[in-house]
Amino acid sequence: MSLEVDVYYDFRSPYAYFANDRLRRKSFVPPVPVEWRWRPVSIDILLNLQAGRDVWAPYDDPLSAPKRRHLIADVRRCAAFYGAPLRPPQPARPNSVPALCAALLLYQAGTRHDDYRHAIFEALWSGQRDIADRAVLAECLASTDARDVLADAFSTPARDALAAETRRAYEAGIFGVPSFVYEGEVYFGNDRLDMLGWRLGK
Repeated sequence: MSLEVDVYYDFRSPYAYFANDRLRRKSFVPPVPVEWRWRPVSIDILLNLQAGRDVWAPYDDPLSAPKRRHLIADVRRCAAFYGAPLRPPQPARPNSVPALCAALLLYQAGTRHDDYRHAIFEALWSGQRDIADRAVLAECLASTDARDVLADAFSTPARDALAAETRRAYEAGIFGVPSFVYEGEVYFGNDRLDMLGWRLGK
């Protein structure tokens, strides 16, 4: 019997990319069978909720200049450490909302979400593709036999559903991505995978 772990992610997070890559390539293997339930949420909405702003308020960078420089250096180190292919995303701050909306639609339908997630992460962090571009999304969705999702991914109901899903995550204690939740405990960050593995094996 597999243990269930919810994984909250946004494609725009390089650390979510590293976690996805480690689990996909099995460079991290938990001590027991696990069902990883990847749940798309918007990091921008999480930040807005924490700041008491409207969910779709304009982006307000929460990082100071020194922390931003550290983040960039740390992402490069992590890529080298994990052996994960990494090229700076183009554009530098991609709009992940349409891709997340499509991911949520697939997750809710219970169909081909893993294949699509892998394709989007690779397109953004390795291929320097614009994941807000309809053609890129269509290409990633084609690998899942779910291209009919494309039109809905850009719709207002899909954005509303993403906002609602993110709000539920926030109310359940999720404040950043990636976050792993096992038996109500939140393990925040790709670097907590090893601690989570320890907890799963107890």
